[in-house]
Amino acid sequence: MTSKIYSWNIRPIGKVISSIKEPASTELFYNLRSTIEIYPEFEEGLLGLQGKDEVLVIFLFHLNIDNAHLLVHPRGDISAPLRGVFATCSPARPNGLGTSRCRLIALDGPKIHLLGLEAIDGTPVIDVKPFSCLDPRYDLL
Repeated sequence: MTSKIYSWNIRPIGKVISSIKEPASTELFYNLRSTIEIYPEFEEGLLGLQGKDEVLVIFLFHLNIDNAHLLVHPRGDISAPLRGVFATCSPARPNGLGTSRCRLIALDGPKIHLLGLEAIDGTPVIDVKPFSCLDPRYDLL
């Protein structure tokens, strides 16, 4: 059985502003404050986000676009056995998408201030969702 291949264009809605400029250990991001600057044409989409505790940020691993591997050593530790990329948090993924569950600190116009975003400065942001969206009752509450 062959799978049907789909392709589509994804437009970033904004970019990350962070003090971390190069790829680094995930532990450095846990208590790091960073900001997502939403591009003007998407700013209206922030309406109603204020007051949410957590958000899920979907972003592009833009430095690993042509570096995807299906087998990786978790966290780059070559002493660890190989695993399939889908069983790891590796940034070297076939479609280069990353996710991060973050604490929402504040909204300031087109800027979303966050705690714990695991993305470096300049990272293209694809989407932002309230984490409570993952509860099937979200839109009914």
